Amino acid sequence: MTQEQVKENLLKLHDCAEEFTVIFSGKKSKKVNGLYKYASDGKREIIIHNWNFHKDGGGVDDNLLFYTAMHELAHHIQYTEHKQKSARAHTQLFYSILDDLADTAEKQGLYQMDIGEDTQKLIDEARDISREIAKLQRRLGEAINSLHEKCEKEGLRFEDVMERKAQISRQTMERSKKASFLDLPDDIGADIQEAAIKERDDDKREAIIHAGQSGKSVAQAKRATAAPVPQEDETVSLVKEKRRLERTIESLKRRLDEVEEHLKSKGEL
Repeated sequence: MTQEQVKENLLKLHDCAEEFTVIFSGKKSKKVNGLYKYASDGKREIIIHNWNFHKDGGGVDDNLLFYTAMHELAHHIQYTEHKQKSARAHTQLFYSILDDLADTAEKQGLYQMDIGEDTQKLIDEARDISREIAKLQRRLGEAINSLHEKCEKEGLRFEDVMERKAQISRQTMERSKKASFLDLPDDIGADIQEAAIKERDDDKREAIIHAGQSGKSVAQAKRATAAPVPQEDETVSLVKEKRRLERTIESLKRRLDEVEEHLKSKGEL
């Protein structure tokens, strides 16, 4: 996969508001697979250390290379469209953008996860354990509620019993009680449940649960409650359309040149 092909495939995933360049460094890095440069002079660069993806037996792992490209594209979208620029680059917003890109790329066949049978069993096991942890948290909440009633009847200080005898913190106690009170579904994992517990708005909580049940990542589920990105004005839309048309024309010109060269070699021109 060339630099041009990587950029072409990235643009199939997201119609970016600002232009960017894909650069293969031609290097191998032990620290990172790639990086994103957001320069003050207007340059937006996705740099990929392509030698990190060369296989020992020869060839390049295009799948892992493209995932790195999506990672850096997520930063581009995060900075240019959501205007989120901070010392902490890998935020919840960033991961939700990356997961959206990966979902789209997988549907389009641009990124493929060849998961073996044994790996799938481990994925299923991890998901089942997470769901069991969520159920246990709800059971813990029920037990805490019953214990609270007993402490009141027997004249015991409930908080003292919880902290010193049951060795359960107030934070865990409150979250577990809320989990049992909300009557959450059995098919969500511990992290989705945690996000749902923290959300106070009923509609937003339902959005988180629905996102989790539909297979979205935790970051995507949390973002389901975020305010929508303001719609772009007509000028921005036209600029983006102009760029799309320019890219299409450029691609067609390249293909025309290839066809003409092939015809010349056959003596047809």
